[in-house]
Amino acid sequence: MTQEIKRTEDGFTYMEDLAVGQKISSGPLTVTAEEIIAFGRRYDPQDFHIDAEAAKHTVFGELIASGWQTAALTMRMIFDAAPRMKGGIIGRGIEKLEWPRAVKPGDTLSYEGEITALRPSASKPQTGVMRLRNTTRNQHGEVVLEMETVIFVPRRGEK
Repeated sequence: MTQEIKRTEDGFTYMEDLAVGQKISSGPLTVTAEEIIAFGRRYDPQDFHIDAEAAKHTVFGELIASGWQTAALTMRMIFDAAPRMKGGIIGRGIEKLEWPRAVKPGDTLSYEGEITALRPSASKPQTGVMRLRNTTRNQHGEVVLEMETVIFVPRRGEK
């Protein structure tokens, strides 16, 4: 069962409001061919991201989104799903990032994150460290991104 993440009277969520096993989710978000091509042209100009006709002659056989676009779309859904943290969502790092299936034009994505670990920071008492398992799926329930992230979270009442 998903545990609800609390917000305090100031509207923010702190480490003390979080627990291992809590989940967040968001979506749906539909990806268009135009968005794929625009992102590809700007950031990852490989044929299978920028030209539907040329993509037919690649290993993918069709136009697909850049994995980095899938990661950016996932970040948007994380932002939409995450409780409001004082100071923002501050990432410490990504420990695992996989794209097991390509995102295609017309795919509708959804996101789920699960807190897998939570502890006070050893060096910054005003901060906690949260591990989050992030999974993005397409409309068929197929995983298109899996990512393990480490995120700094504020602690309540610490100066």
